[in-house]
Amino acid sequence: MNDDILQFCNETELLALCRSQGIGSLKRGIPREVLIDIVRGASDPAPDHFSETQKTRASLQLFIANHWGQVASQLPGCNGKCETYPCSDGRHARCYNP
Repeated sequence: MNDDILQFCNETELLALCRSQGIGSLKRGIPREVLIDIVRGASDPAPDHFSETQKTRASLQLFIANHWGQVASQLPGCNGKCETYPCSDGRHARCYNP
């Protein structure tokens, strides 16, 4: 990705780029320069950069995988890959704890 374009992205867009690249769900408040480096692949995220929902995303993903036949119709547009699917933490919380 062109680095110049990343300078125009806001925090939400940069976090979405991380999720879409399979990096995972990172939390808000990471310094902008660090976040851009992570998106560019110039650095790896530190353990404390990950969102607090990483554990619940892994748990929900396992549940969905084990029950895909029963829950697929309740997840329109979702592929069941909670650890990398680009939904917000708020959307994940609603799915995890309806």
